[in-house]
Amino acid sequence: MAREERRGSQRFNLSWPISVLCDEREVAKGKTSNISRGGAYFLGDPSIPLETGMTVAVRIGVPGRGEAAASMHTITGEARVVRLKKGDAGCGIALHFAEGVDPFREP
Repeated sequence: MAREERRGSQRFNLSWPISVLCDEREVAKGKTSNISRGGAYFLGDPSIPLETGMTVAVRIGVPGRGEAAASMHTITGEARVVRLKKGDAGCGIALHFAEGVDPFREP
């Protein structure tokens, strides 16, 4: 039986730098494996001090477009940890962005 798709936003397989902060201290960082207007998934260190349901600060490095394609800008805001999947390669971290966090919005 196929699993019902519950995501509200289309996901893109993009590798952008991302970091998660708790109390202004970086606790996880990596590169997104997929990202959308509503959230992101990335692989972090397996010993991260995160729990499902936590609200965290997030920073995402977003490449420029058009003439600014060689530059990067940073999107910051809040996100909620919706899933943690620990494995041999690390910890998969799924985030749901708070309103106003949109990595595809023009700077």
